[in-house]
Amino acid sequence: MLYGTSFWLQGRYTLPALGPITMLWLGYLVGLCVLVVMVLKIKDGLKIPPLKNCTTLTGASLMNLGGFSAFSWGAMTGSVAVVTVISTLSGGIAAILGFVFFRERLSAVQVLGVVLVLVGAMVLHIAN
Repeated sequence: MLYGTSFWLQGRYTLPALGPITMLWLGYLVGLCVLVVMVLKIKDGLKIPPLKNCTTLTGASLMNLGGFSAFSWGAMTGSVAVVTVISTLSGGIAAILGFVFFRERLSAVQVLGVVLVLVGAMVLHIAN
């Protein structure tokens, strides 16, 4: 419920006031500040990743940036409700891909979450 509310607040108030570019910079700046504090203040909690993982980390970060850019653009030009439901599909799709390609086990709660996300997308599709 809080996740959906945050997307609604972003699409209704924050994105129109700040614009997608400023919103992206603000989101990443806050995340960077939190991570720097966590790396410096938590003993043995977080460590700077090895150099060999930096390519993967950079790729994942760029894809995340692209996804949030698409969300911001969609929320500015389309229906916030539709864009929010589509954006929540990413977690369900990631869980399904993890199960299919990496044989990760999903708990009953995780399976329920994936099913609810997919049902929500279908209901939205049927309603529109």
